[in-house]
Amino acid sequence: MSPLRICLVSGTYPPSHCGVGDYTEMLAQALAEKGARVSVVTSSYLGTKPSTNNPTVLPIVNAWALPRALYVLRCIIRTRPQVIHFQFPTTEYHAHRLFDLLVPLLRLRLKAAKIVITLHEPFVARKSVVPGLFRPLRYWLSSTWAEAIIVVDQSYQEPLSRISRHMRRIPLKVIPIASNIPVSRLQFEEQENLRERAGIAKGTTLLSYFGFIQPRKGFEHVLDVLKILRTRQTPAELIVLGELSENNPYHHGLLNRIVNYGLETSVKVLGHLDRYAVSNYLAVSDVCVLPYVDGVHPKRGSFLAAAQEGILIVTTSMSKKGLFPNENVYYTLPGDVEDMASAIQLHSTKRVPRGSFPWPSWAFIADEHLKLFDQILSGS
Repeated sequence: MSPLRICLVSGTYPPSHCGVGDYTEMLAQALAEKGARVSVVTSSYLGTKPSTNNPTVLPIVNAWALPRALYVLRCIIRTRPQVIHFQFPTTEYHAHRLFDLLVPLLRLRLKAAKIVITLHEPFVARKSVVPGLFRPLRYWLSSTWAEAIIVVDQSYQEPLSRISRHMRRIPLKVIPIASNIPVSRLQFEEQENLRERAGIAKGTTLLSYFGFIQPRKGFEHVLDVLKILRTRQTPAELIVLGELSENNPYHHGLLNRIVNYGLETSVKVLGHLDRYAVSNYLAVSDVCVLPYVDGVHPKRGSFLAAAQEGILIVTTSMSKKGLFPNENVYYTLPGDVEDMASAIQLHSTKRVPRGSFPWPSWAFIADEHLKLFDQILSGS
């Protein structure tokens, strides 16, 4: 039997800095490993290199604007897809309408192929790369023409059902995300060497933060926690696996806070790193602090990346409280920096074996996609 032909469409793809682009790459590789023939149509101006392997990477979209519609349409059709799978939204769809029309155009032009859309953000999100005013129209324009919809979190289902009666009839499946970061392979001695090269003194509690630094991620609380620990005479330092830019007003305020707290020598900003470096730095840290202002939820890739390393995670939740030993996660209420600091003092030496808790894997996610594709292709 010939392999299933899948065309993934995403505005971003590595090396661009976008979580949806990273997700698309990992999904493409996992589907290919399951035997599918995968093509990826993406932007041409973000440094993505073309590839003729499986997955085949086609960075051919030089603008997500309406005049490019027929060209992009032809490029997708040339992959001879049985399934066309759109990732929505990404940063590159902002203020452009090409994506909104591609789905209905393909549905009308390529009736043999099935169209699936994965929605990575909730319909009623407070802030998004998709302009809030146009969100209902954009979701309707794209999603109502799909044969199936995938959402990455259970909470996205109910708002989608309110768009229209037709939307309630479209098959909808919840498929969680997995970590875009591999599990570190560093052994104990290699971890000690990396800490030494990073300038971390022996006996220091090493905190880490990983991810994009945005107001909803609560990074200022990480600095508050570090300041509390230092005030309590706990030797602690912080490595930041992300970017802080003077040109970003929010980041500028955080950099000023580091100085005002007297933490210049205790905070090491490592910037954007490749996924293997991220996994290694997470593995050598004692505690990953992720103080989301709205609480952690299943689509937090930074949380999943840290969780698979077995280190202690201190994060926030609206429903969980305290230490969950099987996960090695301590949950506090958002903003409770005193509790976060106390949890680090009490539990920072705790570890569980890498990958011991059954967080979602990409093999599982690929299988769930293939089950859905088989369902809509067979008409069952």
